[in-house]
Formats: sequence, C-alpha cells, structure tokens
Amino acid sequence: MDPFAMALDAQYLAPGSMAAAYHPHGGDPLPDPVRVIRSQEDQEIGFGQSDVVARADTFLIRRSDRAEPMDGDVIVIAEGSFRLVGEPRTDVEGLEWTCPAEQFEP
Repeated sequence: MDPFAMALDAQYLAPGSMAAAYHPHGGDPLPDPVRVIRSQEDQEIGFGQSDVVARADTFLIRRSDRAEPMDGDVIVIAEGSFRLVGEPRTDVEGLEWTCPAEQFEP
C-alpha cells in the first residue's frame, strides 16, 4: 500500500477528524458517511479603507471518500450543515481535497 495513503488514513482516524453525511448538490445523500477534518481560519477581507477579519470554514476530504466534491455539495456534522463554496483543490499527491465551506440553515 502507498505510504502516503496509509499516513493519510491514520490522520482521518485520529482525534480531530469526524464522520459526516455528504449530500451531492442536486442528488441523494451518499449511503455511508465520509471522514472529514474541519478547520477554521481567519481571513482578512478588504472593506472600504479597512480590513475585516472573518472566520472561514474549510473541510479536508480524502479523495477515496469523494472522487470529485463540487460547489454546492453539503456536509453535515454535529455542529451543523455546511455548503461547499468555490472550487475544491487537491494536494500534491492527489489524495486529499481542500474544500472551502460556509455554514447554513437547511
């Protein structure tokens, strides 16, 4: 087995990762949960003559759990529902997606 994939699998089973329901945009929810890692980063957004700091949610998803996440897909975890926004990016090895998201009320 690929050592990168083995290390990634261990990371997704460690504390800080969680199971999530995954709902493709316009489709039925996936039958099995996917493993995700949620991070929240502060982003500076220009607003007139000043900057505003806003919290941005990002989810990491193994490519083996979701081949192609898309803008509009929904991830549901204990803290709520999150819609993927923008274009997900893969890592250098192509094993993991980084997906920007925003929380919403379904």
